[in-house]
Amino acid sequence: MPDCSVDYSVSPRSREDLRNLAAEIRKVLDLEDVLYFPIVELLDVLEETLPGFTYSIIDDDELPANKHAETNVYTGEIRIKESVYEGARRGKGRDRMTIAHEFSHFMTLCFLGFKLSRTIGGGKPRTYEDPEWQAKCLAGELLIPHDLVRGMTADEVVEKCGVSMDAARYQLEVASRR
Repeated sequence: MPDCSVDYSVSPRSREDLRNLAAEIRKVLDLEDVLYFPIVELLDVLEETLPGFTYSIIDDDELPANKHAETNVYTGEIRIKESVYEGARRGKGRDRMTIAHEFSHFMTLCFLGFKLSRTIGGGKPRTYEDPEWQAKCLAGELLIPHDLVRGMTADEVVEKCGVSMDAARYQLEVASRR
């Protein structure tokens, strides 16, 4: 039976490219030296100032249980489950990262227009061409800027950046490889 799976790929972007994009976003927002990236507060500002950006808080049952938010690349709208939005407002690291991840999809696919391609039966895209990897990478670089967390412990990163322990450990591990 032929492979009929559908996978998406985007223009290749390295971690360094995405790290530089995160730094540029922070610079434009005058957040270059701020450890705690205000992702929730940024949503309202972006809706007022960023062309094509909208977001909505939806009932939890409007998305499957394993989906916490989504970005519509055609309309530019980010839809966030109410429980995730409220968790992020309370500083829950995983929920903050979810919103940063969807914002990263908006930035790469809607605002900056990274090329999105679809392949049928061609297998998974290479990591650096995977839109999910790129969004995860950009979100991590936004919330945990490598230059500001250098020398910190994972516990310090969790506290000062408002992220989960898993995210803190991952970003610190990635930064130590360089």
